[in-house]
Amino acid sequence: MKKKVRQGNSQEVRINSGALRGRKLLFPNIEGLRPTLGRTRETLFNWIRPSLNSARCLDLFAGSGVLGIEAVSIGAQEAVFVENNPAAADHIKMALETFDLSSRCILHEGDALNFLHGCEELFDFVFVDPPFAQTQLLSHAVTQLVERNLVQQAIYLEFEPQQEATVATLMKQHSLEQLKSTKAGNTRAWLIAPNLSQG
Repeated sequence: MKKKVRQGNSQEVRINSGALRGRKLLFPNIEGLRPTLGRTRETLFNWIRPSLNSARCLDLFAGSGVLGIEAVSIGAQEAVFVENNPAAADHIKMALETFDLSSRCILHEGDALNFLHGCEELFDFVFVDPPFAQTQLLSHAVTQLVERNLVQQAIYLEFEPQQEATVATLMKQHSLEQLKSTKAGNTRAWLIAPNLSQG
């Protein structure tokens, strides 16, 4: 079923849970921008909900911003969004104002890898959902997150089947462990974390 196009070139996605449950989030009709499916988000937040209260989250390659916004809706203390596309960033900014989340959320408009390179903050959960065709972005993002010790609990990773070999290499290279996994259609969704037993 196709999404309705609203406000000119905008589409919408519904927030599943928390204080904003049922609210609609607008996002621009940009090629490659595909918000995480509702059922996949439900699974993700079921995984991390027990540890989400007062957590700091990073929504990297934020797109619609729905992962970070839903995290705050459920109880995360803060969400940081990084988005390179000006139209997408504008929609996130509008959503944060509409939902009165500006005091708990920070938007960085710019390149995600540049953000990570200069980042000195620690995050409990990081959502990594780059444009599916750009495997190098996925690889570099996970590498920077792990090598710079920016993640305190887990990374949520979305990718396609053809990227599974790259993900497997990253897991081995950085001694990561898979905590949870699911799939919807061609999309793989994994929760991964540093393997503390390795050191």
